[in-house]
Amino acid sequence: MLKIAKACFVVSGVLLIVDSILMILGKPNPLGLPLPCPITLIVLGAGLILFVISKK
Repeated sequence: MLKIAKACFVVSGVLLIVDSILMILGKPNPLGLPLPCPITLIVLGAGLILFVISKK
């Protein structure tokens, strides 16, 4: 479970960087979603939950 949490952190980190670049450039999200993208926040939240569960 810790490996899945780490993978979620890496994916969400990359997505957050892409979201911030799009916000700086003033371009809309290609998926039509608001920035920061809800998918990014869901992946980050899932990674945090899995990390906490795996540490117990």
